[in-house]
This record gives sequence, structure tokens and C-alpha cells, in this order.
Amino acid sequence: MEATGSVRGRIIAAGIFSLAVFLPVFFLSAQIAAREINRLYPLAWALFAAAAGFAIVYTGRVSFYRRIFFAVSALAFLVHFKLGLLNKIFEASCFKDTPFCHIALAPNFLIYLYQQYLAFMSGGWKLWGPLTLGAAWLFVTLAIGRGWCSWACFYGGIDDALSALPRRPLLRMGRWALKLRDLPAALLVFLLLVSFANMLPVYCLWLCPFKLTEVFMDAEPAVHRLQYALMMLALAALVIGPLLTKKRIFCSYLCPFAAWQAFWGRLNPFRITVDQDKCSGCLVCASACPMTAIKCEPGGKAEILPYCNLCGECLGACPSGGFRYTLFGLDLAAAGPAASLLTARHVFVFSALTLGAVFSSLWAPAALRDLVMLLR
Repeated sequence: MEATGSVRGRIIAAGIFSLAVFLPVFFLSAQIAAREINRLYPLAWALFAAAAGFAIVYTGRVSFYRRIFFAVSALAFLVHFKLGLLNKIFEASCFKDTPFCHIALAPNFLIYLYQQYLAFMSGGWKLWGPLTLGAAWLFVTLAIGRGWCSWACFYGGIDDALSALPRRPLLRMGRWALKLRDLPAALLVFLLLVSFANMLPVYCLWLCPFKLTEVFMDAEPAVHRLQYALMMLALAALVIGPLLTKKRIFCSYLCPFAAWQAFWGRLNPFRITVDQDKCSGCLVCASACPMTAIKCEPGGKAEILPYCNLCGECLGACPSGGFRYTLFGLDLAAAGPAASLLTARHVFVFSALTLGAVFSSLWAPAALRDLVMLLR
């Protein structure tokens, strides 16, 4: 009877949680897509997000179901915006203008500041409105911080899904993985300076694998070939890297926005914290972390680096259960199944899943429509 009551309690808690996810996702998705597509497609997307939330709460497996949601979101982005490059059958039938890429925000920041300065000097400067890119980024950072990279980013969804496919790494990076971990910060500084010096989006023109089309290539043949080579390198890091290493190579080493959020994500109160008393230095967590964001020596104690993006993989991997989500360093107490919804883990999962699903509404419901139209 006690076991039956426990299962019933988990079902009720998971149902409440999934409903709390469904309502804002459906309302906001319908608002975003109402002018373009039937409301049935935002409804289907909201139900999918709610199902992911139900599974997380009922089973307690955060990263497993997060990864399914994250991968589907990224796949929908490819279907709606990118497969049209290969075949006209997949050309976007709605939302044809790609949403502004958040990754470009970081390396082009000095350009934005300079533009704001010019606007201020000309008398045309205005504060950020609630719907501007800067205000949206600030809201996201305060809501989920570094979790953006494992719950919402369409790049991250590709990298993350591919890193889960191999059973074991074919190529082990060893200690080099940690020695290179600050590379994104150096890349960000370099891109900030070079972009500002040239007043051009250098990252978009030279490194972004999604810009691998003739539209962005320079007319000069030698420059064209170099652009192509660098973009192919980035594409290999995004696709082949995780298949070989079980690590998110592109997000860990070539994404300037990852370094950007590692710095500004400190504003967010959510963290993954390790209980040092439970840590045996077994290195299982360090091996499981797809972002190489856990530093641990054999027999030592695990240390979570600023590059942690709260994916939750370490929670399920640690044999001692030494990892947990915290809010301002605290894991809120839970007296029962319903009260557990107010723990730091579930508060964060609600914030990240809801925000990720709403952001994905820019393409996921439209991708569903594209597939339905294709089948017809």
C-alpha cells in the first residue's frame, strides 16, 4: 500500500508539473505562431514539452528526458530552416526569417555598444524595451543562466544529441580536455576585438557552420577557400567531434557564447553542487560530463567549473548521489511528492524547460507543419 501511495503521489506531482509547463508554453507558442499556422501545431509542441516535464518529475531522470526534448527541438530547427538548402521540398513554409542567432550577440557586443553610442550622440538613443534582444538575453540569463546551453540553444541540441549516441568514446581527450577548457574565453576576446576593428560579424563570416552557403562567402577565391575550410572545421567539431569523444566539442571549445554565459551566468542563482562528503574521487562524474566542466583527480574531490551548463548528467552518473541542483546554494526541503515540486531541482527544470519550449516555438510548431505538408 505504501508503494502504491508513493507511485500515486509521483503521478499527481508529475501531472501538476506538466500542467504548469503546458499552460504558458501553449499560450505563448500560440501567440508566436498564430499569424502563420494553425493552433494545433503549438498545441502539439506544448503537449510534447509537458510530457517531457512529466517524465522528468515521475522518474527523476533529468538529463535523459531533457536530452530527448533538446534533440527534438534542434531537429525541428534543422527541418524548418536548414533542410531547404538541400532540397526545395523542405523549404520553410512559414517563419522563413531565421530568428536572430544568440551566439552572434557575444562576439558582436562591442559593435552593439558602439552603435548605441552613436545613437546616443545623435539623440536617437532609447532604453531597451521589453521585446528587444538585449532585454530578452537579460531575462534568459536571470531565469536559467548557463542552462541556456543545455536546454534551449539549437546548436547545443545537435551537439548534445550526437554526444549521447556512442556507447563509449572512440577518442579520449585525457588531460588536454581541461587544459583547453578556457579556449572559448580566449576566442571570445579575439572575436570581440577583431569584429569591432572591422565592424563585421567575424564569427558569422568565418566560423559558424550554419552559414556554410555561398551567400556568406567572399568573392576573393583565396579568402573564399579559407572561409570554407574554417566553417568545415567548425562543422566537423559540431557533428564528428561528439561522435568520437562523447563530449560536446563545438559547445565546449568553439562557441563564444558558452564563454559569455559562463561569465554572465554567475548572475543566475541556480547551480549544480557536489556534496564533498559523498565524493570518493571515482571520476565517474568527470567522464559523464559532456561539457568537460568537472575537474577531479583520482582519489580527490570533484570541482564544478564555471562552464557547467546544468544539464544534470552528473546527477544520474554519480554512484553516491553526491550531486544536486541548488538555489542560492540551498536545496529546498521537500516533505512529500507535491512539495518536491518546490525543490531547487524542479524549480530550475520548470524554468529551463518552459523557457526552452517557448524559444523553440519560433520553429518547432512550424517544423511540424512542414512535415505534415510534406506527407500530404
